[in-house]
Amino acid sequence: MEHVRNWLLPIVLGIGWLALLPALADAAELQLSNEQLVAGAAASVVAAIALGFRRRAPITTLGVITAVLVIGHLATPPEGLAVLPVEIVALYSVAVRRTSTIGWRAFGVLTAVQTLTALVSYGPGWDFAGEAVINLILYVVVLGAGQNRRRRLAARAAAAQQLLDADARRLDAAAAERRRLARELHDVSAHHLTSIVVSGTAAERLTGSRPELAAEALSYAADTGRETLESLHQLVAMLENGSPAHAEPLSARITGLAEAFTRLGQQVVVDVAPEVTGPVAEAVFGIVRESLTNTLRYAPGAAVRVLVTRAGDRVDVLVENGQATGVAGAGQGSKRGIAGMQDRAEAAGGTLSAGPGPDGGWQVRATLQTPVAGAAVASPPGMRWQERWFADSGVLVGVTLPSVGGTIGLISDAPGLDASTISLALLLAVIPGLILLGRRDRPWTVVAGIVLAGCLWPLAIGLDLLPESLAPGLAFALVAPAAAVYAVAAYGGDPVVTALSMLASGAGFGLSAGILMALTEPDPEPGFALFTGGLIAFLLILVLFACWLTGVFVRQRRIRRLDHTGATLAQLVQATEFEVHTERRRIAAGLHHSVLTRTHSMIDLAEAGRLTDVLAEARSALAAMRELLATLDEDGTPAPRSPTEKELT
Repeated sequence: MEHVRNWLLPIVLGIGWLALLPALADAAELQLSNEQLVAGAAASVVAAIALGFRRRAPITTLGVITAVLVIGHLATPPEGLAVLPVEIVALYSVAVRRTSTIGWRAFGVLTAVQTLTALVSYGPGWDFAGEAVINLILYVVVLGAGQNRRRRLAARAAAAQQLLDADARRLDAAAAERRRLARELHDVSAHHLTSIVVSGTAAERLTGSRPELAAEALSYAADTGRETLESLHQLVAMLENGSPAHAEPLSARITGLAEAFTRLGQQVVVDVAPEVTGPVAEAVFGIVRESLTNTLRYAPGAAVRVLVTRAGDRVDVLVENGQATGVAGAGQGSKRGIAGMQDRAEAAGGTLSAGPGPDGGWQVRATLQTPVAGAAVASPPGMRWQERWFADSGVLVGVTLPSVGGTIGLISDAPGLDASTISLALLLAVIPGLILLGRRDRPWTVVAGIVLAGCLWPLAIGLDLLPESLAPGLAFALVAPAAAVYAVAAYGGDPVVTALSMLASGAGFGLSAGILMALTEPDPEPGFALFTGGLIAFLLILVLFACWLTGVFVRQRRIRRLDHTGATLAQLVQATEFEVHTERRRIAAGLHHSVLTRTHSMIDLAEAGRLTDVLAEARSALAAMRELLATLDEDGTPAPRSPTEKELT
């Protein structure tokens, strides 16, 4: 299908041009000889065939077509109607499929070659100048359209890749959560249970020679079992309370989390600054939760301070604790928690560090970046400054070239003008193009500037700064209000409001035209000048309406694309959170029905003085833990290893 689409345009253009060539020559009253018809037809056919390769080799295609067209133009009359003008299609393909730099280079080469060809065909004069100006304007418009198309395709591809990445993360979310929970479970429980089995087995073997070891082993089993049970209960609470949908504010969530840890013996003080939302809020909550978990594990009973502040687009997180007042859990883990927090911070565009505090405690510091709020739909996504510079240059050339060229023509017809008058006239012709450089960031200001720039012509003529013969120069600036209205519609906000730009631009231009007519007519009639200005404003508003519709269409399409991408991403995020939450609930249920039950029983047996049964229950709890860890290893990643019963005995 792509192959058919690729060759359909060249075939239609080639056959259509050959069929219309005699009629076009008759309509232009050109007397083409048979040799000229054959040369024009041959050049058109070769150019059409070369156009079929525009997708695979756009630069080569443009070069071949340019060379063929030059030969065809030199072999036919200078009007150029005998040769198919497909260089605009080739230039568009270069702009779409190559970078902005390459596109502008191709534009420069093509413009230079066509200008030299026109010079050879027409010779110096107005015909040559007109041909060169028309080609320049046409190529600028085609290049701009192609680059806009390339940016849209790049934005669409980036959005598609973003969705693919999000879907890949969704598919990996449950597996990643299993791996993380496997590490957590191993750290909080396997070591304790292993210690109970090792100490109890040694005491059982030495009962005959050292009977006091049995009592010590039972006491150790009861105490360590309670520590294990406390850690598991805390982990289960986190698993069950980690809801996939968080409608409450971040400060409320952190406060609730702090209260839960306070009930577990921590002394938590929370100070959360103005609300943060979105992925950054999730990162902040995850970092605080992980930090509080570590304080409970390694500094039980310690005073903990949670501080979340915001300055502009930066969010700072500090979780610091003092020295422990209770008995810390055995072992200091593998630092996987810190690595996980660092991953969260990096995902939110920030950094995280952890280390000892000044009072012998521990500090976790994170700096995250939030998106800038209140940004309007502005320039096309992914536009780099180089591309924006090229685009602005194209607009500047496309707007100022007709205005400057027309003004130069008027100046040439009015000999005797001094340098200051000529400079002022050219300045008035250039001002609208310069104003349009701010069309994306301040479109309404640009509209006001264009209206005021139009008023400068009657002001300069009324003050005798310019002669009346230059009054038509205002008409050559008609492209400027059209570009300004399009910019407001595309970047300015609500379409109902942006429609006012048509009225403002049309009325301003009509007012300037009416004043010019009143100033330049020998016997001006205010009523006629007012009527003429109103008629010009009405006709211009009709033209500006088309520009406004085009801008609204471009804006709505961009918004629909962004909304679709955002909605799809939101669905993927929600699915990811649901799968992770489901996995957490499954693990929590497994802990309840296997490890927690056996640990409770082991503590009861230890308090009853039944060492043999304690060892059996501890081994059963370890076996249940190994089975639970095995279920977390479904993606093939080795789970943290717990000792086997054979190794323990």
